Amino acid sequence: MKLCFVVQRYGEEVTGGAEAHCRWLARRLAREHQVEVLTTCALDYRTWADHYPPGPARVDGLAVTRFPVERRRDERRFALLSDIVFRDFHTPDDERAWVLENGPLCPGLVRAVAERRGADAFVFYSYRYATTFQALPQVAARALLVPTAEDDAAVRLGVFRELFRSAGALAYLTPEERELVEQAAGGTAAPADVVGSGLELAPEGAPADLAARFGLCEPYALYVGRVDWTKGVDRLADYWIQLAGELPGLPLLALAGRQQIELPAHPRLRLLGEVSEAEKRALLAGSLLLLLPSALESLSLSVLEAWALGRPVLVNAECRVLEGQCRRSNAGLFYRGYAEFAPALRLLLEDAGLRAGLGENGRDYVRREYDWELVEGRVLALLRALAPAAAPAAKPSS
Repeated sequence: MKLCFVVQRYGEEVTGGAEAHCRWLARRLAREHQVEVLTTCALDYRTWADHYPPGPARVDGLAVTRFPVERRRDERRFALLSDIVFRDFHTPDDERAWVLENGPLCPGLVRAVAERRGADAFVFYSYRYATTFQALPQVAARALLVPTAEDDAAVRLGVFRELFRSAGALAYLTPEERELVEQAAGGTAAPADVVGSGLELAPEGAPADLAARFGLCEPYALYVGRVDWTKGVDRLADYWIQLAGELPGLPLLALAGRQQIELPAHPRLRLLGEVSEAEKRALLAGSLLLLLPSALESLSLSVLEAWALGRPVLVNAECRVLEGQCRRSNAGLFYRGYAEFAPALRLLLEDAGLRAGLGENGRDYVRREYDWELVEGRVLALLRALAPAAAPAAKPSS
């Protein structure tokens, strides 16, 4: 098949679960199909400022075309529109204005999608961005939408209901995401499946010297991801500091990722900054457990990566996706608030046998449910379901 991936950011430097899923799947399908990627020149989703040069490029051997972003996001206007659409009486026009202000506005990319008449199918990531919102309706019958939806207020906006129902097929990352989107859409008739994700862990080479590189000379628990309030990291740090006052000998909490908020200085917290894929693998392999305090996730690759390396997890049960993954795998514990966080963490820290058992359950779960052959087969079945619609859509209008 001739496939066209459409995503808001694309590149090895891009951090983000949806973008990683897109990059991995595009590479996988390119082994047997003709794959092209259309994206923007942006790197930072908060500003959408152009970072990469526009035009053709190659990433991981794939053809990528980047288009300049028309304007940066206006944070003041975006905050105002967010207040209107999520808190006040508002109109569909207000919702459309919010989507466009959320960005990225990239008219060149939208035109390019319409011009790809020979494509058999398009794969769009993610539902909330203007690139998908503006471009998908042009090729709806040939569009496989990967929503990467989280359980927040945006998914319930009326304008997205129309988007979900217009896609030719939908691919979900978890059962919880499927239920969320189908409820928000009021049901969908298009072919759909929970495809999950394969994993691409960095090759296992010589173990990183964590003591020399990060000063980790003692046992530690690990957080991987943006150090940001949207990921719940500020609350996690508060919990850790509170527990340190109650539990002498509490291990370090190491936080690996781009720092976007200030955290309190404390001897039991260690900020590592951004790390490479190989360093992330070494950090996960050397950790006692992985913590994920986010309440909003559509999957969580870091949880899957921890399980693939035999490490248990402790996650925020406010996120139904994370709780569901832990229940299905029996590979982690979950909490609501500090009253559940503290005893759950103490149990994991004090019982090495429990950690090992949960970690092995996670390894088995990933092997069973997130094998690339299974994921690729599910995706291809959805793409082939679009094939009858592709032929007439590929003909130029008279």
